[in-house]
Parts: sequence; structure tokens; C-alpha cells
Amino acid sequence: MAKTTPRHPGYVRDRMKALAASGELNARNADRHWLYEESVQNVDRELEFIDRVFKRHYGRKPTFVREDFCGTALLCAKWVAHRRGNTALGVDFDGPTLDWGRANNVAPLGDRAGRVTLMEDDVRNVTSPLCDVLAATNFSWWGFKTRAALGAYFRNCHASLRQEGLLMLDCFGGPEAQVAQEEERSLEGFDYIWDQDGYNPITGETRCHIHFDFPDGKRLKRAFSYDWRIWTLAETHDLLLESGFSAVDVYWEGTNRGGEPNGIYRISVKGDSAPAWVAYLIARR
Repeated sequence: MAKTTPRHPGYVRDRMKALAASGELNARNADRHWLYEESVQNVDRELEFIDRVFKRHYGRKPTFVREDFCGTALLCAKWVAHRRGNTALGVDFDGPTLDWGRANNVAPLGDRAGRVTLMEDDVRNVTSPLCDVLAATNFSWWGFKTRAALGAYFRNCHASLRQEGLLMLDCFGGPEAQVAQEEERSLEGFDYIWDQDGYNPITGETRCHIHFDFPDGKRLKRAFSYDWRIWTLAETHDLLLESGFSAVDVYWEGTNRGGEPNGIYRISVKGDSAPAWVAYLIARR
């Protein structure tokens, strides 16, 4: 029997980058988790945001971050690499996705890999160990469609934080969030397509998909699909307070001189009338 050469930590990422750079990436050889990380997540910017906001309120930088709905645990891994002494807990109910994260995000940390703990469970079942920051990003918390379900999750988040602790949520909205449409963005070696497939104005429910197109003209269709409720900032703000949080701030994205989003989020009590926007909610325990 022929021997197989063990793949080094991060092998998939290295291979995908090489295929993308050479123009050979396609729907058959592409790894959907790598595609997602490259096109959707901006973890380095979120790390800076976490440090800045936490220090603003507590005068120090946090050390322990929990990532709910962590998927491939990219935030966990980047957090541990970000600063010596940092630790992270990732929680997700999808075992194969967690395994991908262990191989491609955690293992490459080397001797720091032990500072990341990944837990396969419902996020509502986990309350310990207590963390400095609990991050629920990429809008995954929108999977809780009723006020009762979301409130139960928020109460669990409150119970999971240290006394000096923050919950970080992201949120999107604007008139375009309620319209069936596709938005395309080109990256090296592939195109990312955000597909808002439908919206129910009575329930606030929306169906969305992510597709990927490649240089050969083929599409990886519905690489990811979501069945969400679009929660408004106002109702989420009120529910967080009802769930025990002492204060909630909305961090609104600023604009450059040309009126385009600049990626800098600051506390605001008045948003602009943008057709589409992304904001963060920071709830203090």
C-alpha cells in the first residue's frame, strides 16, 4: 500500500491561495470554508475594534474571547496569535466545520494552539468559563427568530461574561436589506455573490445565499444558505437591556470625504439614511 504524506497544518489555505493566484481555482477544487473566510470575514479589523472598545470602558485590554457560532474559529485563532497570553473559546454545533478550523486555523498556531478551545454544542448551553468578550458576528444570531428565543440567548450571554465584560453583535439593515437582489464582488481568483433570495415583511424573515463564481465560468451555487429574521437595532437594543445588560451602544460606520464607508465604527445615537449599512452593538454586562 502506498504511503501518503501527512498534510502540514494550514495545507488547505496554502493550496487555495496558490490556485487563486494562478487562475486555476474552480468549483471542483475550491474549499468553501476558505472562500468564506477570504470574502466575508475581516477578523484583523475586528481584533482592533475589540481592543479599542474594551479599553474605552475598562481601561485595559481583554485576554479571553469567546466566539459563538464560530464556524472555522478564525477569530479564535487570530485572537490567540494577536497577543501573547490571549485565550479563546469557540462554540458551534457543526462538528465538521470545527474540525476544518482545528486543522487549518488552530493547528498552525503551533505551541499556542492549546490556548484555543473548540466546543461542539448549542451556544445556549454554554456559560463557562466566564469571558471578557463574547463575540457573535457574521449575523448568525439572527437564526433566533422569536423574541423569546433571542432573549434566552442574550440572558445566556449575560451569564457567560465576567463582571467587566462585553457582548459584541453585528447587524445590517437599510431599505436594500428588504429587497431580493444579488451583490457581486471580485476577489483574487473568484467572485463572491451575496444573494438576498426573499424577504417577508410580516415576519421579518429573510433567505440569503452565498455563491462563488470562477474564471472558467462555473458557479459554486449556494455554498452557504441562511434562514434568518432581520432584527432592527432598536428592538435588539431594548431586548439586550431587558436581558440584564447595564448599557448598550451602537457603533455606526463612518464615511470618507466621498461619502463612502470607511470601516471605522464609533458610538452614535443617529445613523444616516444609507440604503444599506452594517453596525455593531456593544452590550456591557
